Amino acid sequence: MDEIRHFIPGQGEGTEDFVARLRWPIPVGVAGAYLQAYSRPGERVLVPFCQGPGVVHEVLAMGRQPIAVNFDPLLTLLAQVALNPLPSRDLDAAVTRLGDSTKQGVPLRRYLQDLYATSCPACLRPAVADYFVWDREMGEPVAKHVRCPVCAWDGQSGIDVEDRERLVAIEPRGMHYHYVLDRLAPESVGPTLRNRLQTLLELYSPRNQYALAELSLKVDGLFPEGALHQALLVLLLDCLDRCSSLAPLPGRHPQRHGLSRPARFLEYNVWLCLEEALGRLRSISARPATGLAESLAAFQARGEGVTGFVGQWLVRDLARTLAPRSLRLVLTSPPPLSPAAWALSYLWGGWLLGPEAVIPLRPLLRQRTADPAWYARVMAGSFSSLADLLADDGRLVMILTGQRPAVLEALMLAAAQARLGVASLVQCDSDYRLVLTPSPSAPRRPSPDPLETQIRQAALEASIETIQARGEPTAWRTLHAAIQRRLGSRGLLARAVAPGASDGSPLDLLAEKVQAALDDPTLLRLPGPDGNGEMYWLADASAVARPLSDRVEIKAHELLEGTAGLSQIDFARALYAQFPDALTPDAALVAACLQAYGREAAPGVWILRSEDQPATREAERRDILEELQALGQRLGFRAGSKEPFDVAWFEGKKVRSVFCVRWQATLSEVLDLGEQAGDAWPYLVIPGGRAPLANHKLTHNPLWQQAVDEAGWSFIKYRHVRQLAAQTEVDEYALRTIVGLDPIVEKEGAQIPLF
Repeated sequence: MDEIRHFIPGQGEGTEDFVARLRWPIPVGVAGAYLQAYSRPGERVLVPFCQGPGVVHEVLAMGRQPIAVNFDPLLTLLAQVALNPLPSRDLDAAVTRLGDSTKQGVPLRRYLQDLYATSCPACLRPAVADYFVWDREMGEPVAKHVRCPVCAWDGQSGIDVEDRERLVAIEPRGMHYHYVLDRLAPESVGPTLRNRLQTLLELYSPRNQYALAELSLKVDGLFPEGALHQALLVLLLDCLDRCSSLAPLPGRHPQRHGLSRPARFLEYNVWLCLEEALGRLRSISARPATGLAESLAAFQARGEGVTGFVGQWLVRDLARTLAPRSLRLVLTSPPPLSPAAWALSYLWGGWLLGPEAVIPLRPLLRQRTADPAWYARVMAGSFSSLADLLADDGRLVMILTGQRPAVLEALMLAAAQARLGVASLVQCDSDYRLVLTPSPSAPRRPSPDPLETQIRQAALEASIETIQARGEPTAWRTLHAAIQRRLGSRGLLARAVAPGASDGSPLDLLAEKVQAALDDPTLLRLPGPDGNGEMYWLADASAVARPLSDRVEIKAHELLEGTAGLSQIDFARALYAQFPDALTPDAALVAACLQAYGREAAPGVWILRSEDQPATREAERRDILEELQALGQRLGFRAGSKEPFDVAWFEGKKVRSVFCVRWQATLSEVLDLGEQAGDAWPYLVIPGGRAPLANHKLTHNPLWQQAVDEAGWSFIKYRHVRQLAAQTEVDEYALRTIVGLDPIVEKEGAQIPLF
């Protein structure tokens, strides 16, 4: 069976912001390719560690039968509620009933809103704050955001005395605090766990803790069981996520690792968050999944109309129900290596479901730091259980979206411990696609070299070959994935985890020898884009291929030229298919190529721009050559040609300027000519639509940026040549205004000095 070796882009699940700190779901569109390649219609597909409804919908849409399980009761509840949505009118009525229930003689909705009562900074009339901005060091709010229903003020302002007085009136550890703490950690759990949960409760301001506890009490009292109870718990779960002091300022991404509060964080209005959560739940519950069995046993009985199962199970317990060697595809996004996510899952699960429901999570709560070695051991046990369920031609597909490299290292080590082979490993940006098989690769002929030497040599070989194949400086993450793939395929990971292989941790051994390989003098280190990370190049670059970014650009143009229309996701998939494995380009380059050559002919449908037909561009290029010749003569130069450049301006016998005119942003063939320009100023003239793509390439290739700086290359856009040629009077100062990817002439009101 041919392996899927190219990167499969997704579109996001559409639910990334729903309980975002607990979930790394499989992006929409990714599962389908693996389902088509590794399973047949009607077959069962196991989805362990299921983190949401998206993948279940894809399995059902492909005519397969999902078995989606998770040990986490909250993620299981979320998937079940989203896949079996209530009618909107029923859920709306439940929230209305909740808000109309009374608290101290007033509707709960009003009572909770009054906790955030303030005054409008513009008209001074009573208003309700959407949120307060807290300062971590000061331990109090310093600003508020108000939308005034009277004067329509909408913005932030400082807080006043009344805002502080309302906050002080709320008892920090009153009845509601102890209600939640006792629900999380009854005295029987012991003081250590209880103290840990007390610390976690401090993630909530006294006001939000009070409001959330009041909502929990009301939900349990008004809807003690049933589908409405479960749906309202999911709404509260989203509120627990959004209303903690981990919430960053607007426009900033929430942290996914760690429980440290930002220097400035938001205290959201809890009732408003509940109403917003209702809309978000609708967005992930738009498609019901019919035919899901209530239990795994009922699914196994294969009753009429039963299409799948979603429930809470431990992976190791699946063997009691599922037959060995019975599955051809296991598809999953692995649980994160994130003690913060585990702690929050326990906190929120105990808060909403009670202490008994989160007993399976207690071992995770004890992990206070990210320990990849521990994670590798735990996942090795799960992999062993899953390997027993795989058919001989089965595949275990791991989709890692936004997870850290340490997770990949641990998973690769776990696969080696479980005697799973690596069929493919593809990396793009911070995403990985890992395909494992039940049988490892055939062992290579034993080497007499020590294991440490073999690891270092394999890592160095993988790095050199990857850089040679890409033909340009390569980011550490790309080399890291290539190295892991090489170590796995050569059986070195399996040897590293064998008893007695080393005195310390296998991960430490591998990290040390991989770093030694990257420190080898055959590799050169270069700064990454904007100083982020490192890139690697070769001391001897004589055997490298044509730069990957130029090849990707050329192929992107060919794809658009040869189609009547592609969606953005189909364009990306087609392009990634041309550059498999270590050649996978970053997503930003793919997007830049689409923007450089494509236009959206209809919503979501991209075609080649008419002006980018090769014949049209070549004719335009000839016109630009003629205009540059004429401009040179008008400026008092003798215009002609000088190999290898397209146009040259001469002052006597001296060459003042040379021009390369291209309609693509394939920089490698041009920048290599810089040394031949001598004392002349070199210019690269390209269509304006190529400028962002050229800028992306320069930003991500420090060697090219160095070549531009050393040779003094300048960029001019086609349209500015035409504009200058149309002017009645021109001089060298006018020429300067059109130079650059972001030239002065495009900056409104800008003037260029004469001297």
